[in-house]
Amino acid sequence: MFSPAAERTEPGGGPQTQPGAYMADWDGEGYAHISGLQRAMAAAALESVAVDGGETVLDVGCGDGYVTRLIASRVPRGSVLGLDPSPRMVETARTADDRLANVSFELGDVTTMAFAPVFDLVVSFNALHWVADQRRAYRNIAASLKPGGRVVVQFVCHGSRPSVERIATQVTHDPRFAAAFAGFAPPYTHLDPAELAAVAADAGLAMTRQSVADRAWDFGSREQFAAWCTVGFSDWAARLPAADVPAFVDAVVDRYQQVAGQPGVFRFLQLRAELRHLPDQR
Repeated sequence: MFSPAAERTEPGGGPQTQPGAYMADWDGEGYAHISGLQRAMAAAALESVAVDGGETVLDVGCGDGYVTRLIASRVPRGSVLGLDPSPRMVETARTADDRLANVSFELGDVTTMAFAPVFDLVVSFNALHWVADQRRAYRNIAASLKPGGRVVVQFVCHGSRPSVERIATQVTHDPRFAAAFAGFAPPYTHLDPAELAAVAADAGLAMTRQSVADRAWDFGSREQFAAWCTVGFSDWAARLPAADVPAFVDAVVDRYQQVAGQPGVFRFLQLRAELRHLPDQR
């Protein structure tokens, strides 16, 4: 799906053509089958988010909508809008069997969204590390909040241990794959934890709580980890002929095993932050 001018869709608008922009359309159904890690992390984070049941919530990077629906179940007098830039993710979210009446889904990008300040709470789980322009993302999030509104974000952050995304980017230089990745820009941003407060303040958001946890997730086997990578590496895989994707994934998994220390184990630093909108700094 990669092309020099990728097609994007803004909330409430038509397709937007952005020269030099790339976006892979993630496999929503495939993600639903391998997203146990993301779902577990997000569900755990939700437990500590206090709500009174009447909030209007925006879920940025909602994916297949699983977590969005969990949020909706906690705000029965409110509503939740799930936003994601991947058409197949949004389609999967919209057609789920367990949809609730107070949840809806929309195709859109956090860097181009232009909502009025109508949300009490904005959340984003395991998504913002796929956004290149962090400052624009947080400015748009702040602009969508009512005065005094809250933000809860969770994402993979920078650390001294190489991330699986960094390993995948290293593998793009392998002679077997290098030609397909000419001009490729890494599709992720692992923000340093020390940078978030400044990025948030620039958007008019105050940090109220931040923590970083060193996580590990055992997929049970090398094969299961490779299956998770196959879906998660959509931006890399979209550059390759389909026949070359398994070899690329195998090369990443083999190299990453040296980082993780054992097959099937994924290690990552997870940043969780709570922010509050500052009306006088908008």
